[in-house]
Amino acid sequence: MTAQQDPVRLEQTLTLLWGSHSRTVGRTGLTINDFVVAAIALVQAEGVQALSMRSIASRLGVRPMAAYGFAPGKSAILALMVDRAYAAMYPAGTEPTAVDWRLGLRQVAEANRALHKAYPWLAELQPARSPMGPHELLKHERELAPLDGVGLSDFEMDQALAQLLNLTTQAARLENQAAAERASTGLDDAEWWVQAMPVLERVVDPQRFPLTVRVARATTETREGTFWGESAFNFGVERLLDGIEALIIRRRAG
Repeated sequence: MTAQQDPVRLEQTLTLLWGSHSRTVGRTGLTINDFVVAAIALVQAEGVQALSMRSIASRLGVRPMAAYGFAPGKSAILALMVDRAYAAMYPAGTEPTAVDWRLGLRQVAEANRALHKAYPWLAELQPARSPMGPHELLKHERELAPLDGVGLSDFEMDQALAQLLNLTTQAARLENQAAAERASTGLDDAEWWVQAMPVLERVVDPQRFPLTVRVARATTETREGTFWGESAFNFGVERLLDGIEALIIRRRAG
């Protein structure tokens, strides 16, 4: 049984998430908040693979055992980090509008895309069964608001928002991956095509893959050689919103 599945560990994590993060940890003089901030800074600088109780403690200049006084285990640390990332969303006056549901969901998509681009590790560390800390719950409350009263059932509201967030997370993940590949190879997208295209033209038979070749050429021209970015994100979001709109129309007609 993993820590995520362990009922006792899950209860401890939830209690920690919803408790005071200004509480000091042992005799360190440091607060839970200090440990969470250090964990996020570590992952931002060195990647997810660098995260451990020992590395967090080292970053703060305390004994490794002090980190275990801050959280019952790594799953609790991850939950705290994810919830803290969500705390930065929707400062006062920037909440998604509830006046126009489509505009409101567009704002939700853009805010989540920006969040995942700022915290590339978030999609990887967010568990499928999130323990739902206070900031994540507040985020969810604000993001459901545009759909309230438009004619969907509560279940349909939840699923519509979930699909939008899934699309946005995946789009941002691909953008982050492309950016990482540009950094590691030293090639921007145009330079990548310069190297790849001569080989592809030599080995790919357009008679065997006529649709793929035709569509790929059109897509490359439209995106001006870039891979994942603004245009791909906008297309996906708009088509999903079209689908939600069609469902709303059907519900109102029914």
